[in-house]
Amino acid sequence: MELSLVPLRLGPLTPPGFAVGRSGVRWLREDGALCRAGEAIAYCNIGLIPVRGARQLDNPFTDEASDLQVAFAPRISGRLRRSTASSRGGFLDRLNLFQFWEPDFVLGQLEPVEGSTPARPGPEDELDLLFMTGRRQADVTEGRHGLLTGWHNRARAWRASDDAPLGSVLGLGICDMSGVIRGESNAFLELFEAIGGPAHAILSDEEPMMPSARIVIEQTLRTKAEYDEIAADLIGHFASIGSQVEPSEWIFLASLLQALRRAPLAETYDILSRTGLSHTGPADAVVLSAHAEAALVVRHRRLGYTLRVHGHRLGQPAPNVDPWLRANFERVDRTLDDVASDYRDLVAMVRAAPARLPQRLLIMNRMGTTGDEDLQNYAGFDLPMASTLSSIFAQDLNLVLHDLAREPEVDIVDVDAITAEMGGQINMPDNVHTSGALQAETRAEVLHILNARGVPGFGPAS
Repeated sequence: MELSLVPLRLGPLTPPGFAVGRSGVRWLREDGALCRAGEAIAYCNIGLIPVRGARQLDNPFTDEASDLQVAFAPRISGRLRRSTASSRGGFLDRLNLFQFWEPDFVLGQLEPVEGSTPARPGPEDELDLLFMTGRRQADVTEGRHGLLTGWHNRARAWRASDDAPLGSVLGLGICDMSGVIRGESNAFLELFEAIGGPAHAILSDEEPMMPSARIVIEQTLRTKAEYDEIAADLIGHFASIGSQVEPSEWIFLASLLQALRRAPLAETYDILSRTGLSHTGPADAVVLSAHAEAALVVRHRRLGYTLRVHGHRLGQPAPNVDPWLRANFERVDRTLDDVASDYRDLVAMVRAAPARLPQRLLIMNRMGTTGDEDLQNYAGFDLPMASTLSSIFAQDLNLVLHDLAREPEVDIVDVDAITAEMGGQINMPDNVHTSGALQAETRAEVLHILNARGVPGFGPAS
């Protein structure tokens, strides 16, 4: 029996008060590829063009409009037939200035395959839309060469519905979390293919800071006046040095100021759907990484704010940054009791502000063993051994998290157990950076917890 080809139409995109411009289509799958239902096959850049009429939001995506994109996924499985009219190449496929969004535009066709994966809800000839955008570190840090490329201090993606609640999860971590939330695609595609409902995922990049519990608390509670004093102190110091400050150091310092100014837990977000614009936030849940916690931080001697900076960033040539840190910050040695106290303070802070902060905390724990440690006798190490041996610190920190999980707002993502089951050092050779397989298993556990805790939209796709 010959199966008819199903057209892949854009479908409507009609936010009140705006027309939608778009670029040409860029493909993620080859012509003739066998594609799954819900798998992103192509994408384009889009832009909102004000027109006459009532609007649900004024000036939406204020600091994200330059990198607004949409990925297309078929609602059924089948073999892809790409249209030659979908792409013009060059900058016409990168800029959203040259075409209008037309609901009946067909970017390709799909030859259905019998016995394939279950279909997604909705008309099979209308593509499913996954919206995404990023907030640039600065306007000049664009990168239009791919999906969610460029230097963003916040990236996010969502699948929206006009008649269903939109659950949100915020990732506040370091490199061990990036692949869990954004996936191998770096564009959240794996996460959204795994879930069924409308949902929203955000990854906030706090570079060069590491978002420990104490730093997240300080970010959330810091007033504008306090930030202004921090900025004046930092800028004044380096301005007095003048041309001796390397351009790379200014980039480091500007990024640091950006992170000190932000309060990711309290941020809100603009959302575009098929027929409207809305504003949402803060996120329902936040995912943190225990790798951001350490036995040593520094605190500004006069202004009192905490810094925990990636060590490899400080290892780069920084003739003026290093002396500034040594002269203006004091070393603070922290015990595991201090870390536990910070986590409890974080729980108390979100509990006290149910309308303004996420109400679920997921914490990814640490791998408690190292493949290259062959100590037979620990008698030569002073107590507490956690201050000397990273593996002991990790094990004791995991116990702290175990106790913290008694709080109703807290869930532990047991990366330690997942890693052990998958082969330990094979998937995490340096105890921080993880393989794609381990990221996928950790992502599945995060989604399982979100679904179990009732965060809307994060249930399985089938």
